[in-house]
Amino acid sequence: MVFFVLSMILNATLLNPKFILREVQDSVVETTITDQVNGALQRYGVPTSLLTDKDTDHLLTQAVNQVYAGKSIHLDLSRVTQRAGATADSELAQYGLAGVGSAVSADLSQNVNNVVNSQLNTPVVARLANGIHLTKLVTNAIFMVTGIGLLILIVLVILGRHFAQSFSWIGIWTVVIDGLVCGAIGKLAPQLAADQPDYAAFVAQLSAAFIHTAVVILGPILVVTIVLFIWRIFAGRLLSHR
Repeated sequence: MVFFVLSMILNATLLNPKFILREVQDSVVETTITDQVNGALQRYGVPTSLLTDKDTDHLLTQAVNQVYAGKSIHLDLSRVTQRAGATADSELAQYGLAGVGSAVSADLSQNVNNVVNSQLNTPVVARLANGIHLTKLVTNAIFMVTGIGLLILIVLVILGRHFAQSFSWIGIWTVVIDGLVCGAIGKLAPQLAADQPDYAAFVAQLSAAFIHTAVVILGPILVVTIVLFIWRIFAGRLLSHR
């Protein structure tokens, strides 16, 4: 039960790309990626105003999903460069040069992609992607094995007619142990990232969101555990009166 719930918490938070994406979009990481993209666009004379919020969200989704798939980051900025080509065409059309901007947008897109992706694919990102991929495999294996074991255990205690007695203690130990583990992760992570000023604020934000989600998952287990303890007390009194 302890490992099953812990793996469930990890799959809902740190190993969930949707969870991470929500946190990235509200952090300095989004600004960092946007600045790197804008820098590459400026290098090739592309107005940064062409990069919309929708483009940024699309690029962030690409980056997070690729890292969580254990792959290197390969952002596709063709939509922005094609927009730049279309803008250039509209301006050059009055000089009889329509189509020139679109003709160079393909080469421009490749150059911009190379610059941005080379900046993002650092050794740290590569290690992170590999670590996440390996952790996901291990966590999913633990989730499946312990889930099957938990189902078997539930059947056995129901047949043995001691469900409340067994799972009241199992539940309380699960809440205590997983609560301590999640609290330790949430407290240690910002300390480990203290020497990375660009990402320290993001790690602190992520840790707070992780602990919040852990509380949301452990809360119902604690409630059920309390109900089971109360049921045992009242059931015991009923039996003693009989």
